[in-house]
Amino acid sequence: MLQVAEMMQKFGFTTTKIPVDHEGFINLEKLKEAVDNETILVSVSAVNNEIGTVQPIKEAVDIVKAKNPQALFHTDASDAYGRIPFNVQNLNVDLATVSSYKIQGPRGMGAMYLREGINFERILEGQIGTQKLWPGVENTPLIVGFTKASELAFQNFDANVVKMRMLRDKLVDGIFSELDDLRFNGPKGDKRSPDNANVSILRAEGEALTIELSLKGVYVSSGSACSRRLLQPSHVLVAIGRRFSEAHGSILMKTTRYLTEEDIAYVLEVLPTAVNRIRGIVGSTGVD
Repeated sequence: MLQVAEMMQKFGFTTTKIPVDHEGFINLEKLKEAVDNETILVSVSAVNNEIGTVQPIKEAVDIVKAKNPQALFHTDASDAYGRIPFNVQNLNVDLATVSSYKIQGPRGMGAMYLREGINFERILEGQIGTQKLWPGVENTPLIVGFTKASELAFQNFDANVVKMRMLRDKLVDGIFSELDDLRFNGPKGDKRSPDNANVSILRAEGEALTIELSLKGVYVSSGSACSRRLLQPSHVLVAIGRRFSEAHGSILMKTTRYLTEEDIAYVLEVLPTAVNRIRGIVGSTGVD
């Protein structure tokens, strides 16, 4: 969303970034101050994709609509969909978007909720097929795959959430019991997505850890998946006040309903070895 907001500035729009606290929660007072009669759109991720913060969307919507009923409210629900209870009607959002691959569906597919009555212009022109917002014909295989992934994501939803949270907590507790010099990024408990674990491991660069762990069949991200190829600290971790060294040493791990306790045990077996190896290299070179 940041990149889209920056692009809109090139077309003459004014954009405002609302600050967050040390756990990544949006500052609702600053949001209230920022909204005025000229506000067109407010966009807030329902769940932060890096540190799992579950944002107070309903409260944010109420604030925006009270200041300017004509302003549209959009939420990127990609990291909420299939993980936390999410109802667009209850939240009173105008627009919501979700992604297929976030629930183990095919890549290149997503969905958008558009509240009835909103005047929405398509961004691509061309031959109009079966619906008015997207030219051409639909990608049927991806649609079917996304539909099936959605069905699976919401089968036994409550049990799946409990399992993901249990595995996540076992993973985090194990990491903190095996290693030192750590920072847990984001909130804990119900204010965090049940699948999200983000830990900064000091004196171990995150990108090096992703490579070291991949050699053992464990795949994690350093920062957000969207920027994992960029050797720069996560803007999310910088926003919540992490220092450069803490942000650079962060790894993001996700649990799913398909993982097992044995999988978590294996990660906890290989992770300390990988960390200690990298810390040893850092120590021997004098680089920190």
